Amino acid sequence: MKKILLLLTLWLSLCAAAQNAVGDWRIHTSFVGDQVTSIAESRQWVYYQSGANLFRLDKSTSENEAMSIQGDLSDMGISNMYYNSDKDYLVVVYTNSNIDIICGDGSVVNMPEIKDAVMTYSKTINDVTFAPGLIYLATDFGYVSIDDSKFVVKESHIYGSQLISVAQMGDMLLLTSKDAFYYGKASKYYELLEQFETSTYKAGFRIRPLTDRVFLAVTGWTALATMTVDADGKATFDSGTLAEGATTIFQKTVGGYLINTPVLGKCFKIDNSGSILETIETPGEVCSAHPDGDGNLWAAGAKGLHQRGSENYYLPNVMTFATPYWMTYNQDRDLLYVSSPSSNALFPKAMPSYINTYDGMKWVNATLDNPPAGGTYWIDFMPGDPDTYLIAGWTTGLHKVVDNKIVYTYNNENSPMVSKYAMHPITSIDRYGNVWVVQSYENEEHPVMVLPAAKAKQATVTASDWTLPIVDGMYTGFTKRASFLSTKRGSNDIKVFTDGDFQSAVVMWNSAGEVTGRPQQAFYRNLTDQDGQIFSWTYIMCLTEDLNGLVWMGTTEGVISFNPAKAFDAAFRINHIKVPRNDGTGMADYLMSGIQVNDIAVDGANRKWIATQTSGLFLVSADGSEIIKKFNTTNSPLASNTVYKVCCNPNSNSVYVTTPAGLYEYFSDSSPAETSFSNIYAYPNPVRPDFGGDVTITGLMDNSLVKIADASGNVIRQLKSTGGMTTWDCCDEYGNRVKTGVYMVICSRANGGSESVVTKIAVIR
Repeated sequence: MKKILLLLTLWLSLCAAAQNAVGDWRIHTSFVGDQVTSIAESRQWVYYQSGANLFRLDKSTSENEAMSIQGDLSDMGISNMYYNSDKDYLVVVYTNSNIDIICGDGSVVNMPEIKDAVMTYSKTINDVTFAPGLIYLATDFGYVSIDDSKFVVKESHIYGSQLISVAQMGDMLLLTSKDAFYYGKASKYYELLEQFETSTYKAGFRIRPLTDRVFLAVTGWTALATMTVDADGKATFDSGTLAEGATTIFQKTVGGYLINTPVLGKCFKIDNSGSILETIETPGEVCSAHPDGDGNLWAAGAKGLHQRGSENYYLPNVMTFATPYWMTYNQDRDLLYVSSPSSNALFPKAMPSYINTYDGMKWVNATLDNPPAGGTYWIDFMPGDPDTYLIAGWTTGLHKVVDNKIVYTYNNENSPMVSKYAMHPITSIDRYGNVWVVQSYENEEHPVMVLPAAKAKQATVTASDWTLPIVDGMYTGFTKRASFLSTKRGSNDIKVFTDGDFQSAVVMWNSAGEVTGRPQQAFYRNLTDQDGQIFSWTYIMCLTEDLNGLVWMGTTEGVISFNPAKAFDAAFRINHIKVPRNDGTGMADYLMSGIQVNDIAVDGANRKWIATQTSGLFLVSADGSEIIKKFNTTNSPLASNTVYKVCCNPNSNSVYVTTPAGLYEYFSDSSPAETSFSNIYAYPNPVRPDFGGDVTITGLMDNSLVKIADASGNVIRQLKSTGGMTTWDCCDEYGNRVKTGVYMVICSRANGGSESVVTKIAVIR
């Protein structure tokens, strides 16, 4: 009894919030209002789709959630959804031809048969229709029917021809391709597509049955068609226009059917003969109402989900744009800033300028009013002013933003910048607050310019407020891969720049805090490594400074590192990083050899997170000589092996990556080190019987020695922190699971010193 009371007292005294376990992933989806394509009110939920993402609202609790592979779904990248109101299930179709069926009770049945099928034909699913007891899937190879009482494939018809739609109408089966319209008996098996009868009625439409003989034929317009079958089974078809726009959503509703025609901004309610009962103006929204409901329409659009007539909108807690690319962490405000890409090497076309922030719990739309046209570059915060940042527009200049509002724009009217083709300002703010701008593609006379820190704080400036240092070799090529780094560690104030064009040079100069004259500078089209070998590149993709002041350079040929302070010496050498094979041969391979490295980020333990174009995400040791982890589509939730950018939260163990499939967050085993042991806590705490993972101990000093001791003071395990964190698997040094009890965490500095009990962990078996 005393033990139970002790554990209860300890549990009540713990105030640390629930945390994600080390090794967990979090998928951050997006809701884009103008990309809402479908909605379906079921008996319990309202499902709605935006882009490739699915959301649902529980009508009884108003819980609004983003559905993903980490919860209910089996895959990512939704192409469409189809609701069967008679059986109350939702068919979710993925771009890779996987299928989920979400039943009325919320359970999910995965049907990967088409996705996993081995065939030479495309397996894309083009349409889904329902018939009593059956689901019909029209595909690029033919069609498949599914028994919806057991959710098993009943028949597969591989014709080697793309079918746009397949539907059963009474005893007849209708099929459409791009060029033909077929029909036949639903009860008959047709070995070949040519064995069906053909009709002279138009081809290439989607079929939406109303009755056994009346259907909608949907192309760019929506037609109402009637089928007549004679005694010999020959069919004729007559039709007329129902709506001068395509029906994107067709569902049963109270007293008839609901058809959405977004191009017209209208929703029509029709009866089973196709007569229009009601026309509802729905500009920018799509609507649904369950046939067993009260008839009130649910609508989804730019503002979110709501019931028609209500201003109470439901918005999921996700990003508000679908192309996350750039990431910057505002350490003072503990906010991740995510923005859309400008035109660059990975995005040939500029995206609209969007910005979101994330505090670890909530996403906020921080997109600027009247955002720069043509896309933007990375966000750079002013030193000592966490509410002010600069963001460069592809065509508009350099924008000063305060509290998420553009307060000033630097351009060719108030600076030495020129507008030859566009603007293309590449910027970097140094440790002193001086704003450096490079126009390597636009400005031949003075490609480098600086706005001194004092001038950058002014409300307005003139061209004379800028200085023009002379840096040779800066007027070069295009800037779609440009990287510009101002070192902030050590005593040197060194700039490292490359325009990223084909085999372009890397240029370095040491301004030593000065912004005028001709600084000490170096120009390299290739570099010599520690073995005297020449390292050259096709493209330089990124530049990153680590915690020791070394610059890491990612290229299309791999990774190197160097001390920028030595770049001006004749004996300058880079470190072409080697990873020992550890196979007894004494051989080693160059780090990321032959792999395009898109980005590099540094975590609290000075380890490097490497984003690649084709091979996923890598974690390597501080010196790069060991590959600690690698993540790709086969061993993680990543839906793409292309990783654009990576960003480490300097205040926690979160690592963020952007990919073509969106933004992901990984919870690593390293967090920033603390300067004392005053902020240590462990989670989960208490450790309950059903928990099988590791306990995370965070808030440690760098490379702390951590001892786990039982209630009698016996040390049962010793650990070492990575940065400010370590994990304990609740086992003793022999691998045995520990018993119920309270265990003390005793810490000391890596270089010795006194030990102290810093926290306790309750384990319940």
